[in-house]
Amino acid sequence: MTANDAIMYFRNVNKTRPGGTGYRLVIDEILINSREHIALIGDSGSGKSTILDMMALVLKPDSAEEFFFRPNPQANWDNLWRNWATGRHGRFEKIRRTDLGYLLQTGGLLPFITVSDNITLPAFLKGSVSVAEIVDYLAFLVTELKIEHLLKKYPTQISVGERQRCAVARALIHKPSLVLADEPTASLDPPTADKVFELLLKLCDDCALVVSTHEHQRVVGKSGFRVFRLECSSGQPGEPITSRVIPPDDYVSPLVASSQEPAARPPAG
Repeated sequence: MTANDAIMYFRNVNKTRPGGTGYRLVIDEILINSREHIALIGDSGSGKSTILDMMALVLKPDSAEEFFFRPNPQANWDNLWRNWATGRHGRFEKIRRTDLGYLLQTGGLLPFITVSDNITLPAFLKGSVSVAEIVDYLAFLVTELKIEHLLKKYPTQISVGERQRCAVARALIHKPSLVLADEPTASLDPPTADKVFELLLKLCDDCALVVSTHEHQRVVGKSGFRVFRLECSSGQPGEPITSRVIPPDDYVSPLVASSQEPAARPPAG
C-alpha cells in the first residue's frame, strides 16, 4: 500500500478531557489505506475509543492541522477539519450514512425493532441501495455469520455473542469503505470472541478496518494488522496525562516520502 491508496489522513490532532489533572490525546499522524487493517493497542483509558469516535465523525477534535477523508482513492478529499471549524456538519451525516460502519463493544442494537430491521437499517438510510441488493447481501451476511434463525427476534431475546454477530452484519450491510470496531470481542468468552473476530476479518476483506483491542498477541499478532500503540505519560506534577499514538516501525509519512507524487497526500489547508 502507498499513500496513493489512502482514504483517511490526519495530522497533529489533539483532544483533551477534564477531570483530575486532565487528559490529553496527541495524534501526530495516522494514514489509513483502502482495504487496510489497522489495530489501536493501548491500556484502558488511553484513548482508543476517542480516536474511533473522531474517525466516525461523532467527536470533534480540539484542534487538527489536517483531517481528510475520501471514500476511495479515486474520489476527492473532504477537508473534515474545515467543516468542523466552520460548524458545517451536514457532510458528516452523509459520510456516516454511506461510507462508515461502526461496531460498538456492546453491539448497540436498537431493542424495539427486530434483528432483521436492525441489520438492514443502515442500508435503507444510505438511500442509494435497491431493496433487491439489500435482501441479497443480507442473505449472504446472515449465512456467513450463522444468524439466519435470529432475524425475527428482538435483541433482548438473543445472547450477547449473537447480538455481536448481528452487529457485525449491521456495520457491513451498506458496504462502507471504512469499518470501525471498538473492542468488538471484549464482552465475549474467548472461543466466541475468536469466531466473531475471524468472521469480521473475513467480511472486511474489501474495506478498510480499524479495530481497538487489548487482545494484541492473540487476536492481532497473526492477522496482518498494522499496529498503532497508545503510550501514556504523566509528565510533570500537575500536568495532564498525555497519551500519544506511536505508529508501527514501517510507517512512512507522506510528508517525508520523497518518492511519492504530490497527489499522493491531501492538499494542505
